[in-house]
Amino acid sequence: MASLRTIRVAPAPAPRPVPGSLGDERVSVNSRHVSVDGEPVFPVSGEIHYSRIPRELWDDVLRRARAGGLTHVAAYAFWNHHEDADGVLSFDGDLDVRHFLDLAVGHGLGLVLRLGPYVHSEARHGGLPDRIADAGWQVRTNDPGYLAEVEKWYAALFAQVQGLDLFGVQVDNELYDQPDHLVELRRIAERVGFSAPLWTATAWGAAQLPEDVFALYGGYTDSFWIEATDLRDDRSLTNFYPSPVRDDDGIGADHRKPSADSAGRVARSGERVEAPLGPIQDDHPFATCELGGGMVSAYHRRPVVTGRDVEALGLAKLASGSIWQGYYMYADGRNPRRGLQECHAVGEPNDFMELGYDFGAALTLDGVPRETWFRLRRQHLFLERWGAALATMPAVLPVGFPEPHDVTSLRWAVRSDGERGFLFVVNHQPSDVLPAHEGIAFEVVLDGLTISFPEFDVPADSAFVLPFGLEVGGVELEWATAQPVTEFTWQGLPLLVLAAVDGIEPRFGTAATMEVVDVVGPGDWWSVAVDGRTVAHVVVLSDPESLRLGVTDGRVVLGDAIVTSDRIESFEPDSVEVDHLGEAGTGFGPATYTLRLTDDGWLPVLPAPAGVATPVPWTALSGAGVAPAPQVAPNGRATVPTDWSAAATFSISAPEAGTLVLEWEGDVARAWDGDRLVSDAIFNGREWRITAAERAGAAELRIEILPLADGAPVLVCAGRPAGCHIAAARVEVPGSVQLA
Repeated sequence: MASLRTIRVAPAPAPRPVPGSLGDERVSVNSRHVSVDGEPVFPVSGEIHYSRIPRELWDDVLRRARAGGLTHVAAYAFWNHHEDADGVLSFDGDLDVRHFLDLAVGHGLGLVLRLGPYVHSEARHGGLPDRIADAGWQVRTNDPGYLAEVEKWYAALFAQVQGLDLFGVQVDNELYDQPDHLVELRRIAERVGFSAPLWTATAWGAAQLPEDVFALYGGYTDSFWIEATDLRDDRSLTNFYPSPVRDDDGIGADHRKPSADSAGRVARSGERVEAPLGPIQDDHPFATCELGGGMVSAYHRRPVVTGRDVEALGLAKLASGSIWQGYYMYADGRNPRRGLQECHAVGEPNDFMELGYDFGAALTLDGVPRETWFRLRRQHLFLERWGAALATMPAVLPVGFPEPHDVTSLRWAVRSDGERGFLFVVNHQPSDVLPAHEGIAFEVVLDGLTISFPEFDVPADSAFVLPFGLEVGGVELEWATAQPVTEFTWQGLPLLVLAAVDGIEPRFGTAATMEVVDVVGPGDWWSVAVDGRTVAHVVVLSDPESLRLGVTDGRVVLGDAIVTSDRIESFEPDSVEVDHLGEAGTGFGPATYTLRLTDDGWLPVLPAPAGVATPVPWTALSGAGVAPAPQVAPNGRATVPTDWSAAATFSISAPEAGTLVLEWEGDVARAWDGDRLVSDAIFNGREWRITAAERAGAAELRIEILPLADGAPVLVCAGRPAGCHIAAARVEVPGSVQLA
């Protein structure tokens, strides 16, 4: 007998004006969504730090970020990156913020600029130059001396970016208890010339915020900022439940006064929220700026975040009512020079490598896509097509939704405008395999209409979204048991693309006639007919196939590649952490094939773009000695070793072009060109990537790898290293082919 799960969708009240002043003549905000020129939009932003990426790579990273579905790029301006020890500001080379933002605009990305002066972001003094942090002022307050220096910084930054159309501006970051300081910082920023329709602020930790800022939230899958004895961050697990709670109060908690802990509260209201019967309400719409796109490793704690974790996190926030998906980080980085990292030496709670900022993000430092990129692209295609409608749909939770740490109850929610909508199921969380739920029959009760999905089993460890009341070609699909991905025109008619959920048979409820269509290649195809006339087509791709679907400028491509406005780019197969297209049963042979959909069906793109990986030899110069005794800061957290005398050393050569990729084991590692530190890494199970721009033409590098002491109070979630060595090395060069 089926287990019936019912949600009743009460008529949604009209959106309300928001308190304060948000927006301008083009951009407006109500209690439900953001609009541009009077039409709802669904922004998708990703944090990309220009000063943490070599300038030569900016265009590649931004182009691929846009191809991954970002609509906006968010970027911190690190004051201490731009200012040298003598107090002189530079905006040249890797610090040319104007060039970076111009490139972003050229790729169709909107701009969210986060000015600081304090940004956190695992930066020394949170991004404040040493001379400011050590001057004796009360930083991050309205101390006149501090504000005078901030105004100089803001004025210099504005001189670089003036004339650009900024979508959002943020002053300071993660400031919890000084709304009047945020007001003063905004006043200074506006006085020197900054303007934007949206002035944003991070709202987690029950932050006290001015009324006229747009509160943005976050949520991570795991944290480096908890103790090495904690096998997981239990607070982060609450991000995998559809929930009315917006505030992940664990974010940056070790930099925050304990009294600011919010324990599940919603910023602005300060009241606990119980599960409602009906739409979730708040003065502002639920928007995010820091959904964890991965996680950087502190020395003492090194989490593992998978693409499936990030995918489920994003779906959980959509199920909870998010109308703006913002990721931190969307691309990895590295600090532009030494001595800029958060560290114990200046009294900060965590210790990091000097240069490396490997976040395990959707894109690596050199713009290579990880599995996360493919999984998020599929979500972003969905948002590109239906996000504007979704933004107007309140989230509705079932009565008695699961409490945190309940791993047996089914997690689901609905977003609906009262006539149509989407049903979300989030049956995945890190560190636990959530069980299957057999014989589930979902029922959505609307005003005068009940949508009854057919009975099916919810697979273990799954996360997906199903549509109801979805229109294609003037025909309504009452329901479908496959995920909506996108819609475009094929053979002159609408083509609805769905993705099968492994373990659930794709079925449809509609009054129209659906007949099987024979299309050679991927997917199962149907025509949708009314009175004998075909009005649309539907294709259901397998889950692996749908992860390979790229759509841009009317081009539809399927492959282990990135399709952008003018080219297809592919990468060395081992660098893309997903099963390859040729293994998905396309019938088109090897994984190197990329398929393009034309009116005649799927056709191979020839020559197939193929990335090249060339093995690189290395020479062992000396073996590892006895690991140095662990160093521990006053807070009990382990510190990056300073004694490298026990390091194993290697010499490795690499050609001028391409990224040097090392598979290695050990504790921490450094790469030197003479006496210049080129790159460093902390062992967390990921490969170490050293770009050509970082090598700056060096023909040979000296690699140092320290062993990890047996008793070091360090948690390596991927497993403690078994040795101290290089296992493999290669140089990767991506391949590309122009699209006509």
